[in-house]
Amino acid sequence: MTVTAGDRRHSMFPVPVGDRGWRRRERELGDRLAFLHGEVCDALGIELSRGTVLASSESWTGVVSDLARLCVDRLRAMAGHADEADEAGLRTCLLILDLHELAFDLGQHERDRRTRRLAACSEGLARMRVLPHSTDLLDHACEELVRRCGFGRAVLSRVDDGVWRPWMAYFSNGDEFESWFAGWVDQPIRLEGRTPETTLLTECRPVAVYDTANTVVHRSIIVDSGRSDSYVVAPLMHGTSVVGFLHADHHPASRRVDDFDRDVLWAFAEGFSHLYERIVLAERLRTQRDQAREILSSAVESVSDFCDAGIDFSPHAAVGAMPRTPVAPHPLATGHPGGELTARESEVLELMVVGATNGAIAETLVISEDTVKSHVKHILRKLGAANRSQAIARSLGIAVHGDGV
Repeated sequence: MTVTAGDRRHSMFPVPVGDRGWRRRERELGDRLAFLHGEVCDALGIELSRGTVLASSESWTGVVSDLARLCVDRLRAMAGHADEADEAGLRTCLLILDLHELAFDLGQHERDRRTRRLAACSEGLARMRVLPHSTDLLDHACEELVRRCGFGRAVLSRVDDGVWRPWMAYFSNGDEFESWFAGWVDQPIRLEGRTPETTLLTECRPVAVYDTANTVVHRSIIVDSGRSDSYVVAPLMHGTSVVGFLHADHHPASRRVDDFDRDVLWAFAEGFSHLYERIVLAERLRTQRDQAREILSSAVESVSDFCDAGIDFSPHAAVGAMPRTPVAPHPLATGHPGGELTARESEVLELMVVGATNGAIAETLVISEDTVKSHVKHILRKLGAANRSQAIARSLGIAVHGDGV
């Protein structure tokens, strides 16, 4: 199952309560930056579009630094012209103070943002810890990265035998899934060359690609299809082996990734790897437990069937002859000059009475057939019998005439 942005209303994870307040604070800071940008341009008498300033740095803090530098340069230029150092100089100084105050607030906001993202990453992993199946865990990984950890989109891929296969994704712009990613699902991408993904196989550490135009990447999926100009990628580990990738960036926003984005993705990937191993192990244990239950249940049923069948488990049942008849001791068994029968000889005689052959007696008593013949010879001698029939007759108390019964 692949989770896309279109499925967000069905998600088990609600939107964070503090998200709106944080966004509102960001808009307020952006409005202050836009206002001071206009004031600086007016005070210095220059035409500097906001886009031009943004092109020289990668963050709002950088924009503020650029504006403050312009103001300081103008004050230095005014140092040799006393007539310009009154009202214009004062206005420029006040703008510098406002810019420094904005820089401080932006720095605090950035620290709060980083703390918030790390906390959201931890909370997201904690929520996924209670998911019952590994498939549920996989379904929510990319969604958590986008909705909680501050990325615009995320892709989960499988890695096996030097091949990378895109698998699942979550986009803040839901239309992206069908527009380009669906065609890449489960398509093999050979891991070779000096790409960041190939490096991950050996170094097992996340990589931040700050500019795809100046980096060797898999352009067909990342640039041509995904239109990414900057991204981070982290390995998913099973023991010491890389079994998957997590890719993330800020698209469709123009913001590029930084080292903190790499660290956030790394923290999430490590936690996710541990959760996945744990839940897969739990699933295997449950499967083995169910199999053991089935085996034990089958064994109990089999034993019950044997018990209910009324099968005779006595030693003589295996002979397959007539039912056992109790053997009444003959006077000769105890009073014949040959002496009393031993316990083993008595067992052999009982089996002779029920018609067992020497081979059957040997199998029943777990002795050799030669030993049985020896016991029979002793029995005949002790009972004063000439053959087996006479011995059986004497043991049953039947009168014997001559050599017959």
